[in-house]
Amino acid sequence: MGDALQDRIEEYLEELRHSNRSAQTVRAYRTDLARLAAVHPGPLAEVGREALRALAAADAELQPATRARRQSAVASFLRWAVRNDFLPGNPMDRVERVRRNPPRARALPREQVERILGRIPPDRRRDRLLFRLIFETGLRVGEALGAHVEDLDLAPDDERLVVLGKGNRRRTILLDDPRLVRMLRDFVKKEGLRHGPLFRARINGRGGPLRYQSVQALWARYCRAAGVTCTIHQLRHAHATELVRGGVSLATIRKRLGHRSLQSTLLYAEQSDAAADTEIRAWRRRRTSP
Repeated sequence: MGDALQDRIEEYLEELRHSNRSAQTVRAYRTDLARLAAVHPGPLAEVGREALRALAAADAELQPATRARRQSAVASFLRWAVRNDFLPGNPMDRVERVRRNPPRARALPREQVERILGRIPPDRRRDRLLFRLIFETGLRVGEALGAHVEDLDLAPDDERLVVLGKGNRRRTILLDDPRLVRMLRDFVKKEGLRHGPLFRARINGRGGPLRYQSVQALWARYCRAAGVTCTIHQLRHAHATELVRGGVSLATIRKRLGHRSLQSTLLYAEQSDAAADTEIRAWRRRRTSP
């Protein structure tokens, strides 16, 4: 049956949903597996090394991290197919896996981030708040877009936001920046928000949830206006790097960023020689002071 591969992909995605994978994860797997179906229009039982080679060739111009992620999604699907007796063996076992480049924290100095934020027009309150929130809290874009008015607690001097992170894990973020808190209060009041998504689209006045693709396009526009190259995810890196340089413990940074493992947080622990020297000198002064 010609469409059997697509049918099995849908079965696999349904199992992912039932296993409580996030909607964002399921969407990513759907996109990656659609590429497999595009290079292999035949049935699942005929997926072999040739199909995987064709897929690798189609993705050859992509970054290693993207290729590795897509290869991982296909490998997971094929392992599921083997477990369910749709395939006699996993052809991915005979394919060389893509190696990711060593991770680097790509943080921009605050001055450059402020330069971009300063190019957002004053009447774009939603955009000014969204990107300021990501920068001052280190939220992932999806976490910020998933925030609801009901998740906010604006009690004076103890303002907080509950977010839903990876793996459907909730965590509470302290909103400790006074400028951000003022922007939040002003935005909620002027927009008349009482419930529902905090950041909403304004297409045809419907006010539905703001889409990730729209946010990317907006951020790219503001970066071009400021003459600064920066991805939205770099705002998260910038926040984490500021915390490291400010002496905040890695355990606290891990909790704030929502990392499952401290190993992910160690990415931000690489400091400049000057910053490291300053910390060593401060430690030595404490040791030798009377």
